[in-house]
Amino acid sequence: MVILNNRNNNRLWLNMINKNRALRRFIGGVSATLLLVMIGCNSYINPGSTISACSSVAGTWELIADTDNSQCGGSGKKETMVFTVTQEGCELSNNYGATGTIDGTDVKWNVPPWSIDGGVATYLAATAKIQNQKIEGRYDWKWSDGNTECSGITKINGTILATVNVASIQSGVQEKNSMLSPREGTIAHTFSLTAPDAKTVYLAGEMSDWQDNVFEMQRGENNNWSLTLYLPQGAWQYKFVVDGQWIYDKSNPKTTDDGFDGLNSVIVLGKELAELSVNSNIPHGSVINSDFDSKALGENSPFTVYLPPGYSEDSHKSYPLLLLLHGYGSDQNQWVRDGKVQNFMDNLVHAGAIEPFIIVMPYGDKSQYVNNREIHIMEELIPYVRGQYRIKLGKKFTAISGGSMGGFGALYLAHRHQDVFGLSVPLSGYFDLSYYPEFQSEKITMEPELYIYCGTNDHISFSGNESLVKLLKNEGVDFTYKTAPGGHTWRYWNGITTDFLTVASDFFSKQTL
Repeated sequence: MVILNNRNNNRLWLNMINKNRALRRFIGGVSATLLLVMIGCNSYINPGSTISACSSVAGTWELIADTDNSQCGGSGKKETMVFTVTQEGCELSNNYGATGTIDGTDVKWNVPPWSIDGGVATYLAATAKIQNQKIEGRYDWKWSDGNTECSGITKINGTILATVNVASIQSGVQEKNSMLSPREGTIAHTFSLTAPDAKTVYLAGEMSDWQDNVFEMQRGENNNWSLTLYLPQGAWQYKFVVDGQWIYDKSNPKTTDDGFDGLNSVIVLGKELAELSVNSNIPHGSVINSDFDSKALGENSPFTVYLPPGYSEDSHKSYPLLLLLHGYGSDQNQWVRDGKVQNFMDNLVHAGAIEPFIIVMPYGDKSQYVNNREIHIMEELIPYVRGQYRIKLGKKFTAISGGSMGGFGALYLAHRHQDVFGLSVPLSGYFDLSYYPEFQSEKITMEPELYIYCGTNDHISFSGNESLVKLLKNEGVDFTYKTAPGGHTWRYWNGITTDFLTVASDFFSKQTL
């Protein structure tokens, strides 16, 4: 774990991506999907061309796709693809079933739109050249779900490999991920899916940091696709990506909400972390689901409260407050359902590792916790829960945290309401420093203590956190930055929950000394 500290008071730029985070799944797969569609072209040589008709292009192809997806909220993506192309006369084919034409060295494609991640992906243009076993090209694409639209460009270059190079290249690709081989402390698990009409099936989930082109499954007998991984023990969320479509494992009854109006499948290998498991031999706190009518939102707004063990027994004791925010598209129960925060609290309080405090988890929808949602939380929810529960007053006893979109909200709300919060703990915050220009002209102070967490394997948030930290360092803002291996996953957040709850407890405890 790396811990970085720095200090000063100066102007902080914050921002966030207001486009749907569902696009990140599309972004992660657009290069692979479009690329593999593109290369399997139907070949035709114009009789007037200066090159030989139907040049031999069969074999193993290795391509590098470099995607600019900034309009879709991405930070760019470069990936290598290796696959096999077969040829009969002027006809080319691969197992992705695309068509096209070649005239001289120029290749053009006409690919019909296809559905992906709740929207439709469409070519605007797609061209390439194949000459002397070298491939260069570019395609422009767009994605839309009827409400949100974005576009991007992918440039490709590659080679038709000589036969002697194929084995070493494919072997190199396989060796890049250690989960494909047995290792000490891992458990073998075979993922399988019956999909008779599928052309490609990938396994995506916490093992791939939700990237959809890391683990390709293999077709076996009876159209059964399978892949064996060697994983550390604990819970793993996952899905299958069948020809670009994300689906959960219907043969596995254990599921959880995916934040996009669907489900993720869950497997538990061996034992889960002791801190997140229910211990029947210790006192337990209470989880209360509640709601009230919000004038700011014009609707009923739900929220969830965790009351620590002993709350009901001592009617005179008051407790500090931690506001804990969920991620994009999820709900107020995410930290209970996936984070098991109630079990962490029960176990850590019983062990004497932390002091008890109350946790309030609001419903943020896909709001980024700005505008009316900010008004609702700050002017309605916090005063309401303080009236309903025995909560200590003052920012010395008020902290805010959250993951992903909730990580952004934890920093954003603490920065804008420094008279309310004394501590901000963003977890894998979804930051982008090109937004919120209203912050650039005036100097500010960041009075709340600031602890920033992010996994170094997080392909969604790590680059944004690194940019934020660089800015904070340059401006001399006081903060602590904690990184450790991990992705944009509940495995990572579960792994740091003890640490960030301890940070909150220590902050509350020192106020009473």
